[in-house]
Amino acid sequence: MTPGVSNVWVIPAGSQSAASARNVVCEFAQLTLPPSLTVSATLRPVVGRRDPLLHHMVERIADTLGRTDLVGKLLRDSLADSLRLHILDSYGERSSTPRRAGRVLDQAAQGRLVDFLRDGLDDEIDLPTMAELTEMKVDAFRRAFIRTFGTTPYQYVLDLRIEKSKTLLTTTDQSMTEISIAAGFSSPSHFATTFKQRVGVTPTVYRNGL
Repeated sequence: MTPGVSNVWVIPAGSQSAASARNVVCEFAQLTLPPSLTVSATLRPVVGRRDPLLHHMVERIADTLGRTDLVGKLLRDSLADSLRLHILDSYGERSSTPRRAGRVLDQAAQGRLVDFLRDGLDDEIDLPTMAELTEMKVDAFRRAFIRTFGTTPYQYVLDLRIEKSKTLLTTTDQSMTEISIAAGFSSPSHFATTFKQRVGVTPTVYRNGL
């Protein structure tokens, strides 16, 4: 799968992982939490989950790295602590407070699903097909998807469509109609309306560099 902006991979301590990139440049930030900071929770594996809040906090921390004044140091420490708590709250399984039993998608299922969605954005994607990929019933899949990715299948797919359209707008000369089809929108008007709602500007303005 191809990583996108604000995508998060969580690799618990002791787990093995591997990644490779071909013909593409991938930039990422690696965060490591020492065991002393995660005593209240065990992190669960996550593949490619969008987390704009975590992304924003990492960027803000990076903005403070060159500051040596007291306010900058306090801000950096506060952001780092908030980041740690966000990670534990969003990706940890707390041992002290038992959670209601509920299935989540394992790492292999997440990978299959995300690859399928990214490769098939120009086609109609429905919930039964997604559920079939994970060998789950539709209702159980919907609940597991929300627990795993923190959003509904519809919203997740819509985010992928917007992400793909952004890439096409900035890297190709395709028309708005061609981009709307490639990203899986029902019509150019649907694409334009949804894009502006999500991004804040029209596709044309975005392409022209705001």
